[in-house]
Amino acid sequence: MLKLNLINLENMIQYVSKRERKMVLNLFKDCKPDSYVPSIYDIRYPKLSQNGIKYAIFDVDCTILPFDDINVTEENEVLFRYINNLGIQSALCSSAFDSRVRPVAEALNINYMSSAPKPFVKFSSIAQLFDGECSPDEVVYIGDSLYLDMYLAAKINVHKILVDMIQGDFNVKYYTNEVMQNAMFMNMKQYGLVKKKYYRGFIER
Repeated sequence: MLKLNLINLENMIQYVSKRERKMVLNLFKDCKPDSYVPSIYDIRYPKLSQNGIKYAIFDVDCTILPFDDINVTEENEVLFRYINNLGIQSALCSSAFDSRVRPVAEALNINYMSSAPKPFVKFSSIAQLFDGECSPDEVVYIGDSLYLDMYLAAKINVHKILVDMIQGDFNVKYYTNEVMQNAMFMNMKQYGLVKKKYYRGFIER
C-alpha cells in the first residue's frame, strides 16, 4: 500500500526567504474557516439567511458525495430544496470534469462550474453562477478542503464553512488529498483549528 509521511510545513519554511515564509504562514491563517462542522447537514442554514447570506457555493467530491460518486441521494435533494426555500441560491464549484459534476447539478437543479482551477477561481466566475448579481458578503463557500476550498474562499473574500471529508472507496487521489489535509491541520493548531474540534462562526449564530 502507498505510504506517505506527513511533513511539518513550518520546518520547511526555515529554508526559504522571509517573503516566502510570510506567504506560507498567511496561507495557513487565510485557510481558517469561519465555521467548522461535521457535514453539510449540520450547517444552520436559517441562521445564514438571517445573517444576509443569499448564495451558497458547494464543492462536490467529499463534501456532498463520496469521491467520484454521482449518485445523488434523496437526502441531498431534500437538503437543497430546503436551502432554496430559505431564499438561498446554491451552485456547485468543482475541479472535477464536467461528466462528473453535471449529473449532480442536474439532479439538484442548480448551476455549476466544472474543471474549476481551484483555488485560483475569480469572484467574477462565481458571480456568473448567479447571473452576476451577488456581492462577496452575501456568499458562503462550503467545502471539505482547507487549501482548495477555504483558501479559495479567502482569496475571493467570501464567508467559508469547512466540513469533514466524506469517506469513500480508497483511491490514490483521495488518499493524497487526505494526507495534504492532515498536514495542514497539523500546522494550523496555532490558529485555533484542530481536526474534529468543531465551532460555529458569527454567520451561524
